[in-house]
Amino acid sequence: MTMEKFKIHDIWVHFPFVPYPSQEAFMAKLLESLNGGKNGLLESPTGTGKTLCLLCASMAWLDLEKRYKEIPDLRLMNESGPSAENETTGDEMPVSDFKPPKSHKIYFCSRTHSQIMQAIQEFKNTGYQHLRTTVLASRNHLCIHPSAKKAGGNLDNKCRSLRKKTKCDAPDPLVIPDIEDVPKKCQKCNCDHTCPFYTNFQEMKKAKGDELDFPFTFSGAFDQKTLIEKCKKYSVCPFYMSRHLKETADVIFLPYSYIFNPHILKGLNLDIMNAIIIIDEGHNLEKVCEENASFSIQFSDVDNCSKELKNALEYTGDEKFPASVRERDLHELQEILVKLRKNLELLEADKARNGQFCISIFSDSGFTKKEWRRQLHNLKEVAQFFGEKELKTEGMRKITNVVTTVFYLDSDDGDGSQESTLEKSFVLYKEKLTPETILTGVEPKIFLWCFDAGVIMKSLQRKGVHSFIVTSGTLSPLEPLKSSLGITFEVELINEHVIDTSQVLALSIGRVEKASLDARFNYRERNKDILYPAFGQLVLKVAEVSPKGLLIFFPSGKVKKDCLDNWNNTPFQDSSLYDAIEKQKVIYEEPKNSSDLPGLQKVFFKKIAEPNSKGACLVGVLSGKVSEGIDFKDDLGRAVIMFGIPFPPFMDPWVKHKRKHICEHRGEEADEDWYLSQGIRPVNQALGRIIRHQGDYGVVVLADTRYIIDQRIIKELPGWLKKAREVVAFPQVSYRLKNFFSTIPSKMKNIKKRTEIQQEKIRERHQKEMEIEEHPAYDYHDLSNLKMVETKRKQILSKEILDLEKKIQSASALTQSLLVEIAETKVKIGIREVCTTAADNCTDYDSDCESTGDGEWDEAIGPKCKMVN
Repeated sequence: MTMEKFKIHDIWVHFPFVPYPSQEAFMAKLLESLNGGKNGLLESPTGTGKTLCLLCASMAWLDLEKRYKEIPDLRLMNESGPSAENETTGDEMPVSDFKPPKSHKIYFCSRTHSQIMQAIQEFKNTGYQHLRTTVLASRNHLCIHPSAKKAGGNLDNKCRSLRKKTKCDAPDPLVIPDIEDVPKKCQKCNCDHTCPFYTNFQEMKKAKGDELDFPFTFSGAFDQKTLIEKCKKYSVCPFYMSRHLKETADVIFLPYSYIFNPHILKGLNLDIMNAIIIIDEGHNLEKVCEENASFSIQFSDVDNCSKELKNALEYTGDEKFPASVRERDLHELQEILVKLRKNLELLEADKARNGQFCISIFSDSGFTKKEWRRQLHNLKEVAQFFGEKELKTEGMRKITNVVTTVFYLDSDDGDGSQESTLEKSFVLYKEKLTPETILTGVEPKIFLWCFDAGVIMKSLQRKGVHSFIVTSGTLSPLEPLKSSLGITFEVELINEHVIDTSQVLALSIGRVEKASLDARFNYRERNKDILYPAFGQLVLKVAEVSPKGLLIFFPSGKVKKDCLDNWNNTPFQDSSLYDAIEKQKVIYEEPKNSSDLPGLQKVFFKKIAEPNSKGACLVGVLSGKVSEGIDFKDDLGRAVIMFGIPFPPFMDPWVKHKRKHICEHRGEEADEDWYLSQGIRPVNQALGRIIRHQGDYGVVVLADTRYIIDQRIIKELPGWLKKAREVVAFPQVSYRLKNFFSTIPSKMKNIKKRTEIQQEKIRERHQKEMEIEEHPAYDYHDLSNLKMVETKRKQILSKEILDLEKKIQSASALTQSLLVEIAETKVKIGIREVCTTAADNCTDYDSDCESTGDGEWDEAIGPKCKMVN
């Protein structure tokens, strides 16, 4: 693939095509962050090629840094920039400012595994295939051992037991990846033998010797699917192979939690010193950080752990029971849990206390600052032993996670200010249940809430992260996000879209006939029978006129259900309002379970693709499964209707205490900004489903009076949408949509011509940059693209040289053997050699004169030897 080459901030970037101005602006801000070791908040609308820009610009920077590490003088030459009048050689370069080269890695984080897979596919389109990559995922995603996969939630412990060497001397049973019906247990011992995939992985790692001989070293970009396929080919474990590859990888693709969950980060032993951490779809980062520093617990969790420890007492005589755990240790843990349950029961419901009180509860119970590590070690050892025996460990695992979280700030990751941080940033809360709920046997939950994402972000920054790059199509408003993350972001960007304003029709509608489209909670609950039928008429009108895919988003699952039920019960002509809409477009609803989403997508996409189809309607919830991460490009999404705004319920205990925390530490204005951002950010995220690339187009309908009268909300809508937004009356809707969809084909032709002219001008600028550049781009990049070819060539030549050396050694050994045989034969028949020179006569048994083969030495060579009987 031919790459477009251009220079940004003195770094040559290679891109699959001529970039749009907004893409160049995005990459410029990213490189500004990386060059200065700064953190960046970079917003670029969905559909602007954000992920590709992230990858190309960050890889270009990393690639150059790798060159600097290989050739330190290169940095000095580039940064000193000697002029023609005052040239200096490498030997004359000043060394006082020389900084030793650093080793950088890029951690590319995204929310879901499907988003990670999309990012890896984009990486395959770049010109940086010579950089090493790997993808990290859990055993649930990567394990290929049939027996282990059946373990479900006990998979980790099952894996541990399968990694231990078997004592059985019978042949290993056949294990085929992912095939469930093949016998896997040994017929002699009726047990699983050591996992063959793990054994093969260890042997491959041990035998690899030269890294060039390792079949996974230069294999391109792995996603989960390709990694598993390659590992099956070599019968090695994908889970451990991915972790092995991370040691030498330049780019690591992984889920959020692997970085922002302190326990997982520590368990993976990820080296983030000098790392670039890119958080794609980072609009949820505040929530991710806070949740990873929080927990919830119930009395049943403590009871389950107590039962499991009681059961453990029966196994202390087992030869495999952990030797470091004694009976008195188990009794100690049981006594602690009895006290902990009592202390949790004594907590007053619906009363918040600061996080320091949580430490007091666990310390009073027996998990003290001095002893908690030892106690936790014992608990983990027993849990591991139980897991290998496939016994219940849910209680022990829960208590382990809770205690680890409680004492997180007292661990190595903490900043030494545990008490003040717990007091300022954490809240302990026990929920209050109604008498009716208590009678049903439901237990209250006790929460430790973290209200400061900076607790996690600062701990990562202290580990020496080079730059955090937080990106999304919907980071705005930036100020609340910056304040909540707790670290400094020196570089910011709210980017333009790649589309023309005429590619979007955005309509704000506040009334349908006499009914107000006021979706605020109080009005909505009082006027359902008026509001929902009115909104249904608007949906029907849009469904009649818009082609192919229609998306509808509600503020909550309850509102969606209430509205759809209302449509089913609202008479319309000779049927119901729901049936009238479905005659125009088949209605599909967002599934409750994530596992059902791929099937829904397949059915929806198939319906859209049917010839002469009117299309289909997909109904989802804001902040739900459909509103983020799914690509509804082109006909899959020609119109989107937004009903309401998903503000958090302000009487919810978490929301109340979160807002109180913000008011106390950042002020009332910051609280208002935060609350607004929680409602408008999911709206903006869902709006991004409609425009997925530069040649896309569509209609946006904002069905709520607040999109007309509330300037705070209007201000926070995406810039590309605000430019196209109009306020229209309900009777105008049909005409406006018909006009838009009838004229858009000719508009798109004109836009395409203008874009081609614009892109050609950009290409010409890039060409001029190449012509005047003293050191063309291939100096730093194109030669790197040859690295894989040269490496393979070196590999082949190395093997050929090795084969030749072996042949020479073999020939040499044969020659020596023949010489010995000749000498022995001469001795047997009484022949000896006499060499004479001009100087004197001598007998020379070590002469290196060359024989002509006829018993005489060549006179031209020198000495003359005769054979004497």
